[in-house]
Amino acid sequence: MNRMTEARVWGVIFISCLGSRLLSTVYYIEDLDSLRFALSMVDYDVARLQPHFPAYPVFCFIAKLLYAITGSYAVAFSLIGGLSTFFTCYWMLKIAAFRVKTPVGIATVFVICMNPLLWLMSNRYMPDAMGVACMLASLYFITAARHSYLGFLLAGILLGVRLSYLPILLPALFIRLWRADSIKGIASGRGLRLIGAAAGGIGVWLLPLIGITGWDALVAAAQTQSYGHFSDFGGTIATHPSAWIRITKLFESVWADGFGLYWQGRHLITACTTIALCGIIAANWHPGRRRDTEFPLTGAFKHPIFIGSVLYVVWIFFGQNVIHKSRHVLPMLPFLGLGIAIACSRIVTRDRKIGFPHQLAWGCLSIFSLCYSYVTLTLVVQHTKPTAIAQVQQYLCAQQHEKLHIVSVPLIRYYLASQAVEAVYIPIKNEADLGQLNALESGFVVIGSPLPNRLPKTEKRFYHNPYVNRMWPEIQLFVY
Repeated sequence: MNRMTEARVWGVIFISCLGSRLLSTVYYIEDLDSLRFALSMVDYDVARLQPHFPAYPVFCFIAKLLYAITGSYAVAFSLIGGLSTFFTCYWMLKIAAFRVKTPVGIATVFVICMNPLLWLMSNRYMPDAMGVACMLASLYFITAARHSYLGFLLAGILLGVRLSYLPILLPALFIRLWRADSIKGIASGRGLRLIGAAAGGIGVWLLPLIGITGWDALVAAAQTQSYGHFSDFGGTIATHPSAWIRITKLFESVWADGFGLYWQGRHLITACTTIALCGIIAANWHPGRRRDTEFPLTGAFKHPIFIGSVLYVVWIFFGQNVIHKSRHVLPMLPFLGLGIAIACSRIVTRDRKIGFPHQLAWGCLSIFSLCYSYVTLTLVVQHTKPTAIAQVQQYLCAQQHEKLHIVSVPLIRYYLASQAVEAVYIPIKNEADLGQLNALESGFVVIGSPLPNRLPKTEKRFYHNPYVNRMWPEIQLFVY
């Protein structure tokens, strides 16, 4: 490592990120969100929810460009995921002012690259991983002494990648705009130029989006989706008001989904990861340790990134589906991972303030590294295999015939019909809709729950690991 230049180390990391994500490419449609982005590669149509609003035009443009080059949208999404992982590592170290060749730099790259949720999302047909990389790049330039215009420009572009990540940037944007030297600049136009840079970033994707979709259609899609997200299907506190469940699921998203740590029902090896990590943290705890400033976020509760992180947690708690979708915590993981990396690096460098015997601390570090990697790689391999709903689709494709009737909720109907499962669909929204099944004696399939007072001929159960994807981890199918 000492003989390698910084550029060569980054080159190795770049190849590793791209290669690993390409090897773990997902070649099936794993859920409804992924379906909408896959359909957008063929026909980008926001009015038809391909993808759903806010349309993610920057992400979709890059994905379609790579799709045109590679001929595979699955590979295109993995390429974006690999690039996003690399730049997440790069900008995280730039924000922390750590060099990659140092022990803390290598530890940071390891923790981020092997992060289970980040790896899974880098192969999903979704913009979340790209959004994290863009968000970190924007934060770096906003908080840096120079090139803050680039930070504002990237903030505008981020809205076309992952709009919901904006809250984490807001404090940094406002503090940079209104700090003492900027106030003087506003009078001379500096503040306006910063705002202009952000507007330029928005204009890069908004103007083409209006041209493609049309203003009226775009506004209608925005109104419909916004109302639905906050009042109907979005999983916000308005539709799932239990604060305790939301707090529990939010913590589980970070703890279990985010870092592969132990939770009830998980494999015991995740308990080994948890115990080893607790050992690493305990080894770094020393009563006499001076509160230092090794990293700008450590103890800096007034730092804009810390304030933005708190604001983001509040936002997803109230305004996102934290109960069924763990991916909303993704922007927090690089910062938390950096804290873990700092703790690990102190063991490697034999920090004198380590509170454990060095051999014990090294044992904790070794166990954590091995178990953390094992859990992540296991989830990644499982991710390459069809989810429960994808298994249902494969099963029904093999069973297709002219008289096939499928009874399901509208969302499952949309998923199946969009993937060439030809059948007569009977959508069920509530119990009152079950009456339309009285005319059917046999030859139909029910997806979800069994019918009352009728015995199925066949019952099948499809399952996938919920820590791979929380969406519909178990689906029952009944043949009548």
